[in-house]
Amino acid sequence: MKISNKLIMGALWLFSYLKPPARDVETIYAHAKKHNERQVFKVPRYRNIDCEDLIIRTDSGDYHCLRMRRKNQEPERAVLYICGGGGVYDYCRLQLILAKKLLRWVNAEIYYPFYPPSTKHPVREAYRMIFETYRVMLDQYSHEKIGVLGLSFGATAAMTMISWNNFYEENLPMPVLTIGLSPGHVPVNQVERERLESYRGIDPFIPVEWIDAFGHIQKGGADVEPWMIHTGHGDFRNAGKIFLYYGEKECLVYAAPIYGESLERAEAEYRIHIESGMPHCYGIGRINKATKTTYDEIVSLLNDL
Repeated sequence: MKISNKLIMGALWLFSYLKPPARDVETIYAHAKKHNERQVFKVPRYRNIDCEDLIIRTDSGDYHCLRMRRKNQEPERAVLYICGGGGVYDYCRLQLILAKKLLRWVNAEIYYPFYPPSTKHPVREAYRMIFETYRVMLDQYSHEKIGVLGLSFGATAAMTMISWNNFYEENLPMPVLTIGLSPGHVPVNQVERERLESYRGIDPFIPVEWIDAFGHIQKGGADVEPWMIHTGHGDFRNAGKIFLYYGEKECLVYAAPIYGESLERAEAEYRIHIESGMPHCYGIGRINKATKTTYDEIVSLLNDL
């Protein structure tokens, strides 16, 4: 492992030691619910970025989507940027800085959905809101000029958007490009559980217990479709190009071959990259050579739309 990779992993392990994560469902739910109740949407004011609040409507409610573009620009492409949080934590406001940073590198308009966490609704509502956001984007842009970039649960949602389109026969043209950093998947059988268990103690950021715990919270006591929880077994037919990135030192990498098998069955055009010695969502910024390489590749893919 390269020295810079070791430094990143060491810093994450230190943080985990100083602030160990909760591991049981009840504690995680209570902590997430308290955090989520403090989140308030507000349209930010940036000196060089124009922001607009779009209202995305579903049968269950109205939600915010922030539309962002550089001032005095009329971009020809758009990015659906889906933040992470396991579908349980509302990290939309906290991770907005990452979308803002991307605008420095990508000549595009960003749609940033503030989807509801599973402490408020079962995860189906988050997926519905994100899908409806994409539907709105199609009013302004061709699917050939739309890319999706998802982080963690956001990557899961990006993949599940494809499954949603097929399952509900929405028949929307899917984005020409889907990029996911560390999409998740809850194990569906003992073989997958054992594969996940083999990563115990490797990931400083996400304990293996979180995977089942978050899946339980995502259901919200409702009878949701299996592919909304066991997302790696989704139906990925009729998709554009798909690029998935994992770190070797994260437990969610256990899902990489599961997604790979489903993508093969769908005859999708895809690539799954696993970066040696790196953690969960390592490509969200430009910190060292490995992160810069992946981040710059993502930027290039989006700018080539």
